[in-house]
Amino acid sequence: MYRISAFCLLFLCFLWACKNPLDGFELRFKKPFPVALDVQYYTKGGLEVPTDAQVLITGPDAARVITTVETKKFRLTGDGTLFLSIDSLGPRPTAQNPLRFTVVVKSQGELEAVLPVELRDDKQRSVTLVFQPQETINTKVNVSQRSSSNAGRIDSDWVLETPELVGANQSKVKATVSQGSIVKDAVGKEIAGTLTARFQVVDITKPHDNFLINPISNFTIARPLLKDGSGVGSNQQFTQLAGAFLLQIYNEQFRLVKSLSSPINVRFSVSSQLYHPQERRLIKEGDEIPLYSYDAATDTWQTEAFGKVVKGTEGSLAYEAELPHLSLWVAGFTKQKCETGPSFKIKSSLPATDVQYQCEVLADGTNTRLQVFKSTINNGEVIRVNGLESDQYVRLRITDALGSATVTSEIINGCGGTEQVLDVSSFKKQIIKCTTGPGFQLKSNLPPSDYRYNCVVVNAETNATLQSFQTTANNGEVIRLNGLDSDQKIRLKLSDIVSSAVAISEVVDACATSVQPLDISSFKLPPQRCTASPIFKIQSTLPASDRTYTFEVIKPDSKNRLQVFQSTANNGDFIRLSGLYDNTGPIQLRIFDIVSATVATSPVVEACSNTTYLLVLEGFQTPAPRCASTLNFRIKSSLPNSTHQYTFEVINAKTNGTMQKFQSTANNGDIVRINGLYSDETVRLRITDLFSTATVQSVGLAACTTTTQEIDLTSFKAPPTKCATPLTFTVKSSLPVSDRVYDCELLNATTNAILKSFQSKISSGSSIKISNLESGSQVKLKVYDNQSSAIGLSSAVDPCSATAQTIDLSAFKVPSSLQSGEVRITLQFPCKALDEPKLPTRELFGRFRETGTLQWKNLPSMKYISGQTSFSIVTDLLVVGKTYDFQVGPAPGYYSFSENAYTLRKADWVIRIDTDEYCKK
Repeated sequence: MYRISAFCLLFLCFLWACKNPLDGFELRFKKPFPVALDVQYYTKGGLEVPTDAQVLITGPDAARVITTVETKKFRLTGDGTLFLSIDSLGPRPTAQNPLRFTVVVKSQGELEAVLPVELRDDKQRSVTLVFQPQETINTKVNVSQRSSSNAGRIDSDWVLETPELVGANQSKVKATVSQGSIVKDAVGKEIAGTLTARFQVVDITKPHDNFLINPISNFTIARPLLKDGSGVGSNQQFTQLAGAFLLQIYNEQFRLVKSLSSPINVRFSVSSQLYHPQERRLIKEGDEIPLYSYDAATDTWQTEAFGKVVKGTEGSLAYEAELPHLSLWVAGFTKQKCETGPSFKIKSSLPATDVQYQCEVLADGTNTRLQVFKSTINNGEVIRVNGLESDQYVRLRITDALGSATVTSEIINGCGGTEQVLDVSSFKKQIIKCTTGPGFQLKSNLPPSDYRYNCVVVNAETNATLQSFQTTANNGEVIRLNGLDSDQKIRLKLSDIVSSAVAISEVVDACATSVQPLDISSFKLPPQRCTASPIFKIQSTLPASDRTYTFEVIKPDSKNRLQVFQSTANNGDFIRLSGLYDNTGPIQLRIFDIVSATVATSPVVEACSNTTYLLVLEGFQTPAPRCASTLNFRIKSSLPNSTHQYTFEVINAKTNGTMQKFQSTANNGDIVRINGLYSDETVRLRITDLFSTATVQSVGLAACTTTTQEIDLTSFKAPPTKCATPLTFTVKSSLPVSDRVYDCELLNATTNAILKSFQSKISSGSSIKISNLESGSQVKLKVYDNQSSAIGLSSAVDPCSATAQTIDLSAFKVPSSLQSGEVRITLQFPCKALDEPKLPTRELFGRFRETGTLQWKNLPSMKYISGQTSFSIVTDLLVVGKTYDFQVGPAPGYYSFSENAYTLRKADWVIRIDTDEYCKK
């Protein structure tokens, strides 16, 4: 108890002592400076960096560098990170006035980590460095020293050589600093004192295996500056590596050498098998190989003056370059995605169309198809090819859509910006229907009229009639043709209806869109529409009715019908004629009785007379009256109620003609009411099933029957409903578990119509589940083998069956068994069958590498076996559990498909190809 009380007393005293003695004064923590640079240090073995590592900041602007709490006590954090800030006493860094300093970290047992830094803005920069053990001196890193005078002069040749070979079957890298060279720092000041040089071969696949940064990822350097520094280039990916190395020189104050008054000569042997992608051959003496440098201070890649291939010892080849400054250096051939590809301007004498022609981009030498697409080829059009790479040389081949003729361009580089002319005038003329045609504007002295003239379109060469129609022909009107064939030249003939005159146009192309004049001034005045027409008054003793009768306007002599129409014919009704012309001449109006065979005919009258005539309906019989009530039918059905609309037809029982047609529900107990019938009619009601071909028809009934009739629809099928559970099939086979997918079809068991198409993995005992089915017709499952022509077909089954069905796939071919250490690679197309003539090649060439490494290794070629839907090989070069990059294409060096960073988890590797271009339709 005493101890606790004593402790509480001491704690209260402590609180009192810490009380702010100045009333109103508030204690605050100082806001840290923003981080300008953070460097994460690691050891080679992954161990923690010793916390007693010494940190030095040197260089022109070292005085501006502080910690984030504005001190000069630089140290690494517990996890090996160094945080640096820039003070606020001077200007902020810019591209014109950067801040330059060097960060040196010394740790026991490790090479000093010397990092040059040049900050050009306020953005935080992050760097990762791995300490290199001191035992790497002269095993991986050459470390040597030489003195320079006060003027920074090297008094004798300084020859440096890497401890390791620059590559397999190559030499070490030899660099020579010539006598009299003056060494300078990044701002051009001479460096005097004892100089230490560190020289090391760089493996670009191991970014942390060097004493300085190696920022190459996926063999690609990011946007290097152009040779003259005027701009930024595209990303460059190394395809052929000559060698890479790193050279760093500094004095005892860690002032880093950046440039020399005389360039450093560097030389190493290169393989005679190194391929020159631009010349498309192996390298030879005199060739230039691109050279790139990386400045760790600015985090910038630069395209340098190319080095040359020279004669080495004993007939070998060597690479020699002059280095104007110290950096990380990489020599090799690269490729890049072409920002712009080659262009091909079409020269054609064919008429313009929207027909698509097949275009193929072919690899020069092998004629392998790199791209296939469709394009129009109208005269003057430009076809631009994109998506190629700088190491590809190609031709464009276009195939005639009407034959087998082809036109092929000259060879051009994938990044070629020039435009080639491609002449396709030899192609057959495409015959299409003209979407529009020529117009003909009429010139006429006649007054406007609605009279229609006969027009004929004829072939200008054969005079064959192509089209005939009627149209008005008023002054200024344009007759526009369409629907003609593009290979035709035509004329338009317009015939006068009064005289024998014929107006004929000039010859014009069928697809022309221009308007031609057509003079019909010689035509005579056409018949004019009657300003007045005869009127017929009906005289009848029949009761008034809404029944309609058939009327005909005829010529008295020939009885040819001029007009036909329907109208009521009640006593006192007036029938007014219209649409007659002054040349129509005499006419008669006749009317047919709807009950008897009696016909009433008017006297002969002139078409343009303005007289009312009496038309007596003598002998006509009284028509049956309209039914006073509806004819009713009650639906009898065992189907569940629904909102489905069925088709109902009212049929004339005598003629079997349809009198009425409508849609309605057909639920049990529904009353169907039919209006508008007449007492002399006998009818039937016919209903068609929505979900089968069945129809139900009532007995013949008098139209005015008042009792409700029953019509039985119990034979109709129930509307389909969604199945509550998926339909499941259990596979019976000897197939092992794999990633292979098989094409499946769900068929209507009666009609064999395909209801669903899908793909599924299949193995012995596996299940195939099919969801979203509807009740109704039974179904079958059909499965296609992808290793043979075998097909599996299940028994017919209800689609809503909850019981798993069995499908026997025992006839399917089991892929050949794999021996220990073997891996099967299969390129699987999404097809039931391949259209073999369409395949651009029957042999594919592939290569692979472990992800994160540079060296590609070739795979055995994949040869297509007729009847299969895949390409496949078995190899012992791959190891399950490792991660690979994989490429395959129709020829070595042309890889149109790639799969990157794929972890091989099974010995049976199935790669699914997305395109169905080569599938049999």
